[in-house]
Amino acid sequence: MAQAFTRSGMGMGALGSSNAIFKRKYRWTFELETPCGTIPETIVKVAARPNINIEETEINFLHGKMWIPGKASWETITVTYYDVVADANNSITSLYNWLSTVYEFHDPTTLRQSSKRGTVLGTNGTSGGPGYAGVGRLVLYDGCGKAMETWTLGHVWPQAINFGDLDYSSSEEVNVELTLRYSEVVYKSSCGNDFQACGCVGCG
Repeated sequence: MAQAFTRSGMGMGALGSSNAIFKRKYRWTFELETPCGTIPETIVKVAARPNINIEETEINFLHGKMWIPGKASWETITVTYYDVVADANNSITSLYNWLSTVYEFHDPTTLRQSSKRGTVLGTNGTSGGPGYAGVGRLVLYDGCGKAMETWTLGHVWPQAINFGDLDYSSSEEVNVELTLRYSEVVYKSSCGNDFQACGCVGCG
């Protein structure tokens, strides 16, 4: 006989706690450090947290089959920027310089590409010389401006660039949409959660 499922109450549980803090979609910043300078967080319109995809490996024996986890890959994220011209410290100039380093679209005759990775992700920030790679930092905040979590993305480069459509009948601003590819991710919680892999043991 199947065991009946019971619960202690029908209230909100931990969600109704006076100490519960909901992470909100509008409390975040995203900043890119590139070999061409820092792309400021103030011109970012839309971003996303990373997504990971874990391959499955199929195991077959006689009439049965099962699956075990295989290699994992980080999926691309889309970041949209306001295409704004302002002062030197708050403009999109660094972004355009970086895109040109990855693929020199403004000079079809030369059409160079940076061949060296350059900036890499380290335990104490970034290191390495100039190249095509950048480092992204996505931070989520609580209502008082304290960081709740930080995602650091390493070896970032634009896999696709969309300079946006134009429309005489629209009053919307012009945007630049990037699809960012990255290879490394470091997640850090600032809420006292010390995450550990459970049951990660070897043959011993």
